[in-house]
Amino acid sequence: MKNTQNITLKTLIATWLLVGVGVASEKGSSQSLPVREIIPVSEGSWQPEGFVNGTPVPVVWMAEPELQIDGLGNDAAWDRALEVEVPLSYGAVERAWIKALYTDAEIFIRVRWPDETENREHHPWEWSEAESKFVEGPQIEDSVLLSFEAGCEWTPSLLGGYMYDFDAWHWLAARSDPVGQALDLYGNVQDRSLPEFDGYRSRITQDDWILKFTENQDVEQTAEWQEIDRIYMLLPVSEDLWVKAVPDGGQQAPEFVEQLPPPSAGEVSTDASYPQFSPLPLSGSAGEVKAKGSWEDGYWTVEFRRDLHTPAEHIYDTIFNRLVQFSVHVFDGVERLDQVSESGRLFLQFMPKEKHLVLQ
Repeated sequence: MKNTQNITLKTLIATWLLVGVGVASEKGSSQSLPVREIIPVSEGSWQPEGFVNGTPVPVVWMAEPELQIDGLGNDAAWDRALEVEVPLSYGAVERAWIKALYTDAEIFIRVRWPDETENREHHPWEWSEAESKFVEGPQIEDSVLLSFEAGCEWTPSLLGGYMYDFDAWHWLAARSDPVGQALDLYGNVQDRSLPEFDGYRSRITQDDWILKFTENQDVEQTAEWQEIDRIYMLLPVSEDLWVKAVPDGGQQAPEFVEQLPPPSAGEVSTDASYPQFSPLPLSGSAGEVKAKGSWEDGYWTVEFRRDLHTPAEHIYDTIFNRLVQFSVHVFDGVERLDQVSESGRLFLQFMPKEKHLVLQ
């Protein structure tokens, strides 16, 4: 399947070039570039003027998975990894901190962010005196989503003005944490209205460079991103976008919650709230990400774990090689994408086994 992914990427790239989306410039060219330009770069340091490289997050190797996915984030193994501070934009949360580890088979990512309140309820049933019945409450769970480069082109912002696909892990304090999972999602952004897609205005209105890695090498080899085969794409942004993300599962995305009916006033106290959603454990492609979170002293900590290569090695399941683009999106009691705090471009950079970080 790994070869299938490489062939697919090469086919996509060839298609971009053949349909006249742009004309590839020679590596190292410094001329001004027109809109809709596509530039392949092979093993060189050239990049477009004004391109934002992003922040590297080193992923440190360990022989065995010497930690528990319990959300506490206090296992000694995490001391090996460098914690990287990541600025966030747009929403209420201004920064997050990330650590990452890997074994020969798995990757572990820890995300922390400040939050004054622990929100573990999501629209629970609560009593309305005016209506004399239980109604849906306004409470919204806290959550965090990691978006990874997958499939075709990708950009860090979910509302960045472009059509693209993404692989996402979405941890939800009420609807996934109780079963120790994050939703393994396939996401798609379109510039046209489609059924079951949610519409938004783009956060970015000026044309920006999209970066796509084309090299697929083992995690034992590490390099700066400039040394890896890649393609830059300058495409026109769209003012309006439509976004959909569903649990992996092909045409029939599995349900991740069971909706519970409102309780009867005669059977329960009207002074309490009651869950509207009961989490359902996911299996197969939709259940490949373990995750657990905890809130303490004004901070959330969420730990993620997934195989480096999923069993199917599907093109929309990130295959973790020596460098992978991703971004972090924090939902602080909000659920609309245009209210979310999001990072810029981040790079998971896998360190070779023999290299150990010297932590201060």
